[in-house]
This record gives sequence, structure tokens and C-alpha cells, in this order.
Amino acid sequence: MSNRPGVSAVPIIELKNVVKSYRLGEVVITAVKKANLQLHLGEFTALIGASGSGKSTLLNIIGCIDQADSGIVTIGGSDVKQLSDNEKSDLRNQKIGFIFQNFNLIPVLDVYENVELPLLVNGTVESARERNDRVLEAINDVELSSVIHHRPDQLSGGQRQRVAIARALAGRPSLVLADEPTANLDSETSSKIIDLMIALNEKKKVTFLFSTHDERLMSRVKRIIHIKDGLLDSDSGPAHESGT
Repeated sequence: MSNRPGVSAVPIIELKNVVKSYRLGEVVITAVKKANLQLHLGEFTALIGASGSGKSTLLNIIGCIDQADSGIVTIGGSDVKQLSDNEKSDLRNQKIGFIFQNFNLIPVLDVYENVELPLLVNGTVESARERNDRVLEAINDVELSSVIHHRPDQLSGGQRQRVAIARALAGRPSLVLADEPTANLDSETSSKIIDLMIALNEKKKVTFLFSTHDERLMSRVKRIIHIKDGLLDSDSGPAHESGT
């Protein structure tokens, strides 16, 4: 049970003894080893670890992009193993937003169109008026209204990542997963992106889980989970609170 201020006591994500392995030729690599984790509504959490530590694999499992070999993954009270592919797709569309380090924007679409695209593709919002309202709200939340008709090549790296954040939020998910969201940004822009995600976490009460290997960000987050060689080996508050 969570005792963090502003955080729900009921977990929206729970992992129990989750294991995931990959085969590379004759070698089997266990990317995640018996992971146990709870995430609660309203948390803002960093998954810290070196490249190859298992961060992306763990995010993919939580995001229903990949499936665990063993263990239990529960999202919003649903055991993922018991869901059909269509049900997993619905779960992703309705409850989870994704932010990627390479932004993954469509070059020929402007800011508005990039943010709207997932809503059109997954069909979760049928009303054109509601789609428009959601897109405009998300773009305003990331402070990009002045460049709403710019294409990605007309934007800075920080602005592109803001578009990616808006796109993730437009679906109004309860959880946003961000895989190395500051990896391609300079230090100042990285700090601003973290500030933005913190502000949105507090305003929207959306749970954020983002991976990073940049330990300079550790003091900026409310909860830190360390992963090393596939093992979740510690879980704490910010660096200045935990003494690390």
C-alpha cells in the first residue's frame, strides 16, 4: 500500500515474479529476473539503470508490447495473461500512453495531426468535436499552441518531445510510459522536459514511469527504482531523501 501524498493506495500496475528471457543464437539472456513491483495512480517514478540493464524490456512488459515468460502482470485489476490480443490492444489504447526517445513523429504531419493520429487510428474517440477538444487541450498543456501547424522538421528537439508527450496524453491514459525521454536532448532541455512531466503528473494525476540511465535526474523524481542486470535491486525516494 502506498503512503505517498496524492498517490492512490490501490495499485494500477502490479508485477509478481516476472521473468523475461531472449535467445541470441545459442545464448539465452534473461533481461528481467523475478521482478516484483507496484505502481499506484498519481506516482512519478524513474526506472534507473545502465544500458542493457532491462529497463526497456520491463517497460514493454508493463505496456503490453511484450509478454513475460512467467509471473503475473496485472493492469487495472486485469491479469494480462488472461486477455486476448484484442483486449490487450484495447487496454493499451484506453489506459496507457507511450513516449519514445526518438519522438516517433510523422514527418509530413504537423503538430495537431501528430497528436490526433492515435485517436484516429485506435478509434477510442468517435466524435470529431471531442477529438479536437482533446488535441487542443493536450497541445496547450505542453505549451505548443503557437506552433500547432508546424511540422517536426520545423521544431527543436525539446518541442518534438513535447509533441510526443501531448500525443501520449490526448488519449487520457491513467499511465504514461516513457523510454529514455531525455536521451536525445541536452541537459537544459532535459531538465525542462522533466519539469513538464512533473507538472502534468500533478495537474492530471497521471502516473508516469520513465526509464533513464542519467543519474543526474534522480533528485527530480518522487520515486526511484534501480534495475541492474534484470534485477530490481532497490526502491527509494529522491536521492536527497534516500541519502544515495
